Amino acid sequence: MFNHSSANCGFQTRCLKCGEDHRTNQCPITTPQENPKCINCGATGHIASWRGCPLFPKIKPTKGQGVNYPKAQREFLASQYRRQENISYSMQTQKLIPRQVELNSRQESEFNPQTGSREIGHEKEFLGFLEGVKVILTIVFWNANGVRNRSADIRNFLEEHSPDIFLIQETKLRPEINFFIPNYDVYRTDRPQRNNAPTQGGGTGILIKKSLPHHHIPTPQLHFVEATSISLNLTNKEPFTVTSIYIPPDTDPNLYTLDLETLIQLGPNPIICGDFNAQHQNWGSPINTTRGKELVRFTQVLGMEILAPPSPTRFGFNSATILDLAVIKDFILPFSIISLPELYSDHNPVKLTFQLKFTTLHNSVTTHTDWIKFQNYLKNQIDYRPLKINSNTDIEIAVEKFTKNLQNAHRFATKMVKKSNATYIHANIKDLIKTRNKTKKAWQTLRNPLIKTELNRIEKLIKKLDKNSRQKDQTEELEALNTEDGTLWRKAKIMRKKAQKIPALLGENGFAYSDSIKAETIALSLEKQFSLNDLSHRETENEVKKSTENFSTLPLTNNQIDNLKCIQPSEVIKVIKNLNIKKACGLDCITNKMLKNLPCTMIFEFTEIINNIFKFNYFPKAWKTAVVVPILKPGKDPTQPENYRPISLLSTLSKLTEKFILEKLNEHLTENKILCPEQFGFRKSLTTTHQLLRVVEYITSGFEKGECTGAVFLDVQKAFDRVWIQGLIHKLIRYKTPPQLLQLLKSYLEERKFAVKIGNSISEAKIMRAGIPQGGKMSPVLYSLYVNDIPKTHKTLLGMYADDTAILAKNKNHKYTAAALNQHLAKLDDWFLKWKIALNVNKTEAVYFAKGRRKYKPIVKIKNQTITWSQQAKYLGVILDEKLTWKNHITTIKTKFRAASRKLFPLIARDSEMNRKYKLLVYTAILRPIITYGCPIWGAAANSNIRMLEILENNIIRLICKAGWYMRNEDIRNAIKLISLKEFIKKISAKFYHNLDNIDNEAIQQLEHYSPDPKSKRPRKILL
Repeated sequence: MFNHSSANCGFQTRCLKCGEDHRTNQCPITTPQENPKCINCGATGHIASWRGCPLFPKIKPTKGQGVNYPKAQREFLASQYRRQENISYSMQTQKLIPRQVELNSRQESEFNPQTGSREIGHEKEFLGFLEGVKVILTIVFWNANGVRNRSADIRNFLEEHSPDIFLIQETKLRPEINFFIPNYDVYRTDRPQRNNAPTQGGGTGILIKKSLPHHHIPTPQLHFVEATSISLNLTNKEPFTVTSIYIPPDTDPNLYTLDLETLIQLGPNPIICGDFNAQHQNWGSPINTTRGKELVRFTQVLGMEILAPPSPTRFGFNSATILDLAVIKDFILPFSIISLPELYSDHNPVKLTFQLKFTTLHNSVTTHTDWIKFQNYLKNQIDYRPLKINSNTDIEIAVEKFTKNLQNAHRFATKMVKKSNATYIHANIKDLIKTRNKTKKAWQTLRNPLIKTELNRIEKLIKKLDKNSRQKDQTEELEALNTEDGTLWRKAKIMRKKAQKIPALLGENGFAYSDSIKAETIALSLEKQFSLNDLSHRETENEVKKSTENFSTLPLTNNQIDNLKCIQPSEVIKVIKNLNIKKACGLDCITNKMLKNLPCTMIFEFTEIINNIFKFNYFPKAWKTAVVVPILKPGKDPTQPENYRPISLLSTLSKLTEKFILEKLNEHLTENKILCPEQFGFRKSLTTTHQLLRVVEYITSGFEKGECTGAVFLDVQKAFDRVWIQGLIHKLIRYKTPPQLLQLLKSYLEERKFAVKIGNSISEAKIMRAGIPQGGKMSPVLYSLYVNDIPKTHKTLLGMYADDTAILAKNKNHKYTAAALNQHLAKLDDWFLKWKIALNVNKTEAVYFAKGRRKYKPIVKIKNQTITWSQQAKYLGVILDEKLTWKNHITTIKTKFRAASRKLFPLIARDSEMNRKYKLLVYTAILRPIITYGCPIWGAAANSNIRMLEILENNIIRLICKAGWYMRNEDIRNAIKLISLKEFIKKISAKFYHNLDNIDNEAIQQLEHYSPDPKSKRPRKILL
């Protein structure tokens, strides 16, 4: 029973007739019973040996196809083979999996409050483990002759056969075309352009299941073949290098093996599959071509083996040949290979399977949290008692316990839900595909032209139905988009920002391919980045050291301890209510959604922890490790680890606590007016537009007086990442920060760590020797304090927004302008050296603003290097040209607007079925802000420039409203109640200038109040 003998059965003996503990031949019942009971399924009317029992194993008959072994390993296997005992895999499973009767007799498991998890039997663990075990590795390779209009066919094939790896040749894709298959990672190598024109044909790709651990291998330079490669990294197995290869027919038949040799060296255990366009009698072809002879010679020399199916893979008009092959090396795994008469192409897909036992990740499950259950667990299982904290260690213990309680509650209330990996394909299309495959097989067998005609007709019908189905699905999706449930904004975000995988990184020890090595490579790069600049000023260093050491040894008085008021639970609740549940969590996996569902007792406990943090001036170490997610900087080389911007994900508990610390710090800064008025970064009521206004007003006021303005825009290297922590503490002491708050800030800044996360891999924690975490709530204010004492002079204008700094000076005589700028830059040079701030001189820009041409321009130097004057510079997102005509900036706006419009085109196109109201919302909320950013500054540009932007708006509005050529733009805007772009800019500008008087900032209040003049270039001209 169940494919094993009684000698190998793991259960006690049972009778088939009565189910008692004795053999069937010893049963006292000797006469047949009318309604016997089955001991397997429990039903009456049959015994367990009846083949019609639902639990009787259905064994599929074999078709006579034996197991193949690689030629190079057959002798090895024969010498190593020994006859095994009669112990089957079925016997091992029978020992662990009980019969249904025994399963029903066992009671449900009880929850264990000590472990915070539900105890399960070993049989359930084994069943869960089996879900991730496979004993066959399936690889399918196919020359598709183009994949653009065959998504339904490919998805149906993948759903039917479920190959682990699907290799495609002749994809015929261009780089701008997106190719996506659900549940698979797609890697492709498109045929490169020739003579700056996209070349049709060629191209290779690999589709691999997301559950398989793997990484992409960059394609080396190849001269004769096209290929895409990956490394398959199975658990407890040697890695396999899988390559999809296509050898074009016009390739040199003798030299292509040079590229084959390159591909073999990419990694161990190579499996190279694809269209070799080679024929030889060794694999069943009728003739021996030059390319086939060369392939046989090449594989024999290197000790490789060619695997070919027994039937043809490519069917021409009057031919049937085997062109699709697999080449392997160093394999001892049994395999089978067959040609499948499926998918529409002149090639059949080839299915190659290896007998290999391996485990896969459970990516087919999702989680669902019962938040009522989460709250009840915290209420009933956690006894709330006032914390007894007497030291820093007690704070660490309290934080660890609080975190574990939340994690256990979330684990208890969360269940795994299996999600379907099936991709929806219309039933009619599935039926047609089955009919098409049968027709294809008949044509390949009979070669009847009438059957070929029918095959082509069915394929055209499949493409037509697939196109109609996709259009219908897209229409329904667009019609369902709205702002109430956020689907419109999510769809727009996906279309604007498409996630990209990090490619292989060039580290110190060569290329990093796997996610774990990539994470470690970027971590090592960031470890260097989070270190002090190699600058030294002995006098300042001694002063800082003395200051910080003296502060550390001073005891706090009672008045200083009572200076900070306690946090109330109501304040914590208020902050939690405003949290965004979509924000990512930190290393402890505590999400904002969990905080929003905390019961009152847990909020009381967390409030106590915060108050004790203030009491002991100690920030917990558990909250000082950030998870860094690397984001590629725009336009940078993705293979260089230093080109990734670190985005720090801190613990939500840490950020919540930081918010209260920041409130205390802001109170001190506001009361004492410490922050310099020229710093606009992250200040209340101040934006980049306000700082731009100061700069432009300074320049244009000089124009009216006949003065020229020299402006230097400084570029600071790694501004946030290389802040000198001891220097920052020294400055906090100088600003007379309350001692208790200062000690807490010192604890917050010191001994911080980070770990880089890529995919499911995370690097080892590294120490931050300098810098402040960019994801922290306090980081912008702390950086502003660090640069708060930047030198200023009365002859120049200083403008700052975080680390974006501008220095301006104006005069009729360029020599006076040069003297003012050089004097200020010299002071800055000394100040940068003192506080270990590095300036990137090569990226520092300078513009000489003047109405007409100037034969002589001032010579400006920094760090003994002359700064070259540019015709324009980008400052805070706005391009300032030397005459402030704004033409270059508006041209840049046009480029950005068109790029964003192309990404959102499926939503706003004429044939889009999305509601027109929401189309207009996409324009007004996403596209129009691209145009209007900073418009109070440049809105007074020439009408010809503004007209270019109005044309952009008119084109989009006509597209959205499906307007005919005969409809006037003004009539369209009146119908949809949308004011013109020029009026909208004027409306925004009027509101902006009206609010200037309400801003409590000295630098803003010093701006000149004047009546706009139509002949001037000053910004307020827009108000006319």
